[in-house]
Amino acid sequence: MKIICFILGYKTIKLGYNLISAGVKGEFKFSSSFAGFKADLASVSPGLLFVALGIMLITIAIYINKTVSYYNTKSNTTITKDSTATSKTTTPVVPMKKVDSNELKSVFH
Repeated sequence: MKIICFILGYKTIKLGYNLISAGVKGEFKFSSSFAGFKADLASVSPGLLFVALGIMLITIAIYINKTVSYYNTKSNTTITKDSTATSKTTTPVVPMKKVDSNELKSVFH
């Protein structure tokens, strides 16, 4: 997920840079309020808006912790990694019953 945010942030910043380099102008008003904070952008280049949005995406990707877990079948362990710590837990092995071909035939026919 973080990699996707980094890629989208980079592409958004690149688009904004290309718009600024091309001299694209636009008249618009962008306002936002969240948890008591208020932001207003009026009559600003669309390229600058895309650069700001790309920077926000990359900042979110840096500061959000994402936990990744995977199961190792050879050692029967589950490994969980996040940006702050790594934990390793062992999963008990469940013995499996051997099934002969006659039992399988009776189940599927």
